[in-house]
Order: sequence, then C-alpha cells, then structure tokens
Amino acid sequence: MSFRTSRNKPRALAALGALAAILACGVAASPSASAAGIYPTCNTTKAVSITSGHSVTVPAYGSSKTLTCKLVLDQDTENPAVKALQRSLKNCEGYAYLDIDGYYGPQTFLAVEALQESYGLSQDGIYGPDTRDSMKHYSSTLGCARL
Repeated sequence: MSFRTSRNKPRALAALGALAAILACGVAASPSASAAGIYPTCNTTKAVSITSGHSVTVPAYGSSKTLTCKLVLDQDTENPAVKALQRSLKNCEGYAYLDIDGYYGPQTFLAVEALQESYGLSQDGIYGPDTRDSMKHYSSTLGCARL
C-alpha cells in the first residue's frame, strides 16, 4: 500500500493545518513583534535634562515629542531620531564603525541588537523604551549620560 493513498490525505492535511496553527500562534505571541507595533515610530528628537544646564538628545515622536516610540529596521526609516540614536551608539556605546547618516539600516540594526545583548535585553534590534532606558545618550555639553 502506498503512503499517498486517499485515506492518508485527510490526516496529512490535518497535520499540516495543526502545524500551521502552532507556528502562527508562536509568531503572534512573539514579544518583539507585538511590542514593535504598540509604539509610534520615532520621527524627531527631544532634549532631556540630565543635570542643571545639561541635556541629552534622544529619539522622540510627534509634536508633543513623546519618548515612548520605536525605531525598527525599515527601508523608509530615515530621520533625525535615527541620527540621534546613531550618535549615541557611536559616541557613547562604542560602535565606532557606525555611520551617522540618519538611516536605520543593517549597521544600526546590528548595533542595537548587540547593545541589547550587552544590557541583557531581548535582542530584537528594535530601539524602544527598554533600550532607551538602558543605554547612554549623547550630549554635546556633557558627553554621555543615562536618562
């Protein structure tokens, strides 16, 4: 009897369906995928006061300049927020190879992923609140400081 008989087709299809459902649940439950979707994309910067007369520049979003935003590898993400992140990664976190070009490309993604690993964070390559709060940020007057 051949494996490809009509009796085995319904079982094979059911097994494939079950596997697809399991994989879909795993992807839907992925923390980096869901966390990336709940915050707007950073598109500007904000100066955050650290000490009297000194502030650091961090990625922010919108006219209210909220700090709760994300940056993720995306061919369309090129803005001042990315430039601020790259400046901090290069000058404060030791990623000297990084170009400060305002484009969240593969170099920036890999630098964020490595930074996340060094701080014990989830390594998804997405700049978000946890990465922001863990890393040092650049200041033209102070050097580097954490929020």
